[in-house]
Amino acid sequence: MKTIQHIAFNCSDLARQEAFYTKHFGFRRARVFNAGEPNEFILLRLGETCIELFSAEPAESTSTAAEAPVGFKHLAFAVPDIEVARAGLVEGGVEPGEIIDCSTIIPGMKVCFFRDPDGNTLELMQGYEDQF
Repeated sequence: MKTIQHIAFNCSDLARQEAFYTKHFGFRRARVFNAGEPNEFILLRLGETCIELFSAEPAESTSTAAEAPVGFKHLAFAVPDIEVARAGLVEGGVEPGEIIDCSTIIPGMKVCFFRDPDGNTLELMQGYEDQF
């Protein structure tokens, strides 16, 4: 295996999710599948990783994402300066949690959690280093 190619999300509002991930994380539209069709979906790219956005089924589109008992928990983004990244989120109307200092685990590591427009938990992470 080389890398994770994409992570897929069902979205209550495809355009809103695309705008969120492009504005706050620098993803760019890489491809639109089935353009203009009811089953249209979008692939967004950031470096070598993509997020694939699908429209949720109408009956499910009013639901809010939540941590699954088994399965998806959260998606983390490495940032060089967590204070600057968090301030950018606040400026963009996102309500992130407080920055958590994890220096007792990894010197210099800090994290901050928040949610995307559909309620998926996201994390900013600064200073992580592999142990092995």
